[in-house]
Amino acid sequence: MRKIKVGFAALIILCAILGCSVRHSVLTSATSSLSKSLKNEVPTVHSVQFHFTRPEFTISVKTSEALSEGVRDSILERVKQFTTINHMNEVARSVKWKSPISNVNLVIYNDSKSEPAAVYSTSYFKTFDASDTSEENIDGYVTWRKHEEPV
Repeated sequence: MRKIKVGFAALIILCAILGCSVRHSVLTSATSSLSKSLKNEVPTVHSVQFHFTRPEFTISVKTSEALSEGVRDSILERVKQFTTINHMNEVARSVKWKSPISNVNLVIYNDSKSEPAAVYSTSYFKTFDASDTSEENIDGYVTWRKHEEPV
């Protein structure tokens, strides 16, 4: 009987760990609109994917050829316009997430390579303390950072 209890406890722990990293594809009216807009503005964009892995939302843009820094910057500007508190709340509701989405990542791939050409991110909170919901700790996805290494 003890082995069954230990096995059952291990199974519950395993499910809890796996449950933390479930990746959800996201499709909302706003994500569809962003995808169409990016494909129209940058003809070499062949894929735009949206994924939520709590508490982060990732936008992956794949292109058929290398992009200039100027084109990458225009993609970032379009994503910045999309990344509003209202749109992020819509995304959260679509995956039944009841808290603000902590981080939004934009990953741009050139030539369908597996290594990103550019990675950017923004956060809802100014600090890593998501329990501090004071106005002083809310950035609201305004400040973006460029990363040299993948997120």
